[in-house]
Amino acid sequence: MALFSTAAKGDVQKIQSLIDSEDKSEDSRGVDVNCSDASGKTPLHIASANGHLQTVKCLTNHGAKVNVIDANLQTSVHLCSKKGHLHVVELLVNEGADIKIGDKDGFTALHIASFEGHVDIVKYLVSKGAELERLANDYWTPLHLALNGGHLDIAEYLLTEGANINTCGKGGCTALHAASQTGNIDGVKYLTSRGAEQNKITEDGWTALSLASFRGHLDIVKVLVNVGVEVDKALRNGMTPLFLATKKGHLGIVEVLLNVGANIDNCNRNGQTALHIASSNGHVEIVHHLVSKGAQPEKCDNTNMTPLSCASQKGHLEVVECIVNKGAGIDIVDKNGLTALHIASFKVVEYILYKGAGIGIGDKALHIASLEGHLDIVKYLVSKGAELERLDNDYWTPLHLALDGGHLDIAEYLLTEGANINTCGKGGYTALHSASKAGNIDRVKYLTSQRAELDKSTDDGWTALSLASFWGHLDIVKVLVNGGVEIDNEPRNGMTPLFLAAERGHLGIVEVLLNVGANIDNCNRDGLTALHIASSNGHVEIVHHLVSKGAQLDKCDKTDKTPLYCASREGHLEVVEYIVNKDAGIEIGDKDGFTALHRASLEGAGIDIVDQNGLTALHIASFKGHLDIVKYLVKKGARLDICDKNYRTPLACASQEGHLEVVVYIVNKGASIGIGDKDGFTVLHIASLNGHLDIVKYLVSKGADPGKLTDDYWTPSGLALNGGHLGIHDFLLNREATKIVKPFIGFEEDHYDYLRSTFGSKAFPGYMPPSSRTCDPYRTSPQDSSRSSRKSSTEETMIISLDEYSIKVTLSPDDVDRAKYITAEALTTIPHDLNLEKDEVIISVGLKLSPPGLQFKTPVEVTVSHSAIFTNPDKAEIVLYTRRTESDEFSRIVPASDKAARCVVAKNHLTLYLDHFSEWWIISLIRRYFIGKRLICTPYVPLSTYRDELNRIYLVIKDDFYGMKEDTIRDYQVAFLGEQYCVYWGKGPLSVRHLENKEEVSKEVTIPI
Repeated sequence: MALFSTAAKGDVQKIQSLIDSEDKSEDSRGVDVNCSDASGKTPLHIASANGHLQTVKCLTNHGAKVNVIDANLQTSVHLCSKKGHLHVVELLVNEGADIKIGDKDGFTALHIASFEGHVDIVKYLVSKGAELERLANDYWTPLHLALNGGHLDIAEYLLTEGANINTCGKGGCTALHAASQTGNIDGVKYLTSRGAEQNKITEDGWTALSLASFRGHLDIVKVLVNVGVEVDKALRNGMTPLFLATKKGHLGIVEVLLNVGANIDNCNRNGQTALHIASSNGHVEIVHHLVSKGAQPEKCDNTNMTPLSCASQKGHLEVVECIVNKGAGIDIVDKNGLTALHIASFKVVEYILYKGAGIGIGDKALHIASLEGHLDIVKYLVSKGAELERLDNDYWTPLHLALDGGHLDIAEYLLTEGANINTCGKGGYTALHSASKAGNIDRVKYLTSQRAELDKSTDDGWTALSLASFWGHLDIVKVLVNGGVEIDNEPRNGMTPLFLAAERGHLGIVEVLLNVGANIDNCNRDGLTALHIASSNGHVEIVHHLVSKGAQLDKCDKTDKTPLYCASREGHLEVVEYIVNKDAGIEIGDKDGFTALHRASLEGAGIDIVDQNGLTALHIASFKGHLDIVKYLVKKGARLDICDKNYRTPLACASQEGHLEVVVYIVNKGASIGIGDKDGFTVLHIASLNGHLDIVKYLVSKGADPGKLTDDYWTPSGLALNGGHLGIHDFLLNREATKIVKPFIGFEEDHYDYLRSTFGSKAFPGYMPPSSRTCDPYRTSPQDSSRSSRKSSTEETMIISLDEYSIKVTLSPDDVDRAKYITAEALTTIPHDLNLEKDEVIISVGLKLSPPGLQFKTPVEVTVSHSAIFTNPDKAEIVLYTRRTESDEFSRIVPASDKAARCVVAKNHLTLYLDHFSEWWIISLIRRYFIGKRLICTPYVPLSTYRDELNRIYLVIKDDFYGMKEDTIRDYQVAFLGEQYCVYWGKGPLSVRHLENKEEVSKEVTIPI
């Protein structure tokens, strides 16, 4: 485009002419002075970069925009600042150019001018407000760039204008870091003279001295140490400036650092000294200097490697000679038992042996040389008497290691020198075993050509062929069978190579083995054939091939399972379909009566056959939740209400496992929801017990009876509660409430007080009298005596049991003889002076252990039943009230693992661990995890009644403790045995339910106060 080329030449008249000619054109639109080329540059960019002041004036006078950016995000000011065109910069700034715009690297015009060394432009831009501390994308300031460019005059100016000499750039580098790294001696001198922080570290821990030492800038190192820099400041890996100079071979810097006091024996994080580093890198002059300055030649690193070991490992003979001549021990071993000889190169080996190193130390020199492929060292060591058959700690010989490393030349040499090709290593593995397992075809070919024993077994019975078959190395299998290996050799578990290939799915190997005569119907120790194995693992192509070669489809293993059964059990449908299409015996059962089609029904096949447990395919499919299979079986006429030996239907199986879709389908197809199993459990009982709320709601909507009792008098709601499924329990109670009359039950004052003490006044606000006397919830009337039980313990007795209260006290044998007579008593009367706090409730009978105060070495374990209901027993909040004698006051204890008493709570019992005997009462806090108590409600009726007279009925309510007997009330008898019910926080009226003539009845009872 003419305008761009003209701007580049600076021809103002031609530019003006172009603009004037366009103004006179027919469309009168004029030339676009802000048009851009492919790089995004406008004519103004080009004129500014070339310093054509008059052209720039012409363009700006005709509307050229001064802040247009090109593809590099640079404006015209960036370009003329780079080229040093001060007058153009001034003109553009006066025309409104923004000097704070950053390009793609974040560089402003000041950054660029500072780096390029244009001091006049720098001064002008600063005078116009350019930012001295502006960070580019790499966190460089103009000061950094000025110093990197070697422009001290600009650096001086920027500092006088307030630039921070210690501002950190990329990676935490200051200007001093940058100058030290690039070798800018003048910049370093200037910065140190201006007070730059000398020991400041970068983000990686580099100081100015470490950078200069690493880069080899000796003059900068001298400047820095002369101004007092810290000479031993290390990187994060522990590498000091001395280490860095040593590693890079900068002898002069090493000398300077040591002369100013650098610690010669400092260690990096690997425990290496500067001598280790110099030795490993072969810097012999530095090694000489370090040793002359007192470096320790036998100092070990974290792996027990000495400087001599490091030099030997890398083959630095001159360094080895230097260190050995200084008296370093040549037989020092590292943590792997390796000496310098073990890890040395050939020339070093000769030298170290010449100096008297033990060739057999650690038994590894020849092993390591063989593994690493150093043939010359191997030959030299063998010539010096190294043992060819010497086993290392893993029972490997040099030959094993040479082959494992793929060094056939070394293997060939060792064999010619007499190494045994069949020597067994770890686990009984020969070289051929190792090569066959690893899949190294060249090694296998070589070993078979050298007449390695083909059929030798490892300690576990593996042959070379079985290893190659298992790992899928087809080419090795072919080599071995061509060499005449025994095809059906089997390990101890009876798995032949054919079995192993079939198990792992290696079809090609299966084909090869069968072609050379492998027995297709061999059985392992479980009676399984290769077809069983392939079927069980779902390798359908191998199953095809085995069957095509005559494998027996109906052959059973020792548990009467067929290949079809195995495939069905594991869910391999392709295999099942193939075998069934081959007309295999689908009704052959195993020893438990399960046929293949029982198993197949789990994956979509189906047949209505009953096994020895009474299960049909529909039972199994329902249990597994396979809706499609269930539909198929029902469509084929499967009986919906058929029962197994436990009288459970397919619907019961689906309800137990929570398969709602299956339940809905079977019910809609006519399955009965009222059939009870051998324990009287209906499907509603089963779903409630297992916590399947959605199924419970569905069954109830279909007419299932929420009040139906099992043979043990459990309702669905009771089972839900027992299983901790409170949502189901509440749902069923609400359903029951719509069917029964809600009775008003009055309570005598004793019972009011008991409920208050148990649940607080909020539980039954409508029934609580304003005040009541202290009560004993374990007896009906005050004159009743408390129940107690005692048992003595002699030296031979370690357990005291109070079976009627489900209490067990276990004592350590070491503590039994501490008292001649030990008693445990269950306390059923609450002491009048046991004053609980408002949020506390008794959840168990009291326990009195005598003699009081008896201390024990080992905590006594006491197991007690409780009546509380916790949503999470592990988080129950328990406190204990205890006293030694009745004359003492109770002390309140919060059990803890580090105290004298500890309590572990389970669902229906708890265990105390006590270190002394006294009276104990177990209390629960009414908090988040406590939701109520299990209570027993027993109605008492008169021994004789009269028609048309009002008879008094007593309703006795007490905690449901194991073994608690019914009370005796004069002239009254128990109407029916007490039923367990649960009282929840905030629940409503109580109802008493029982069976009368096997029909469920809701009794309404009113007890006059």
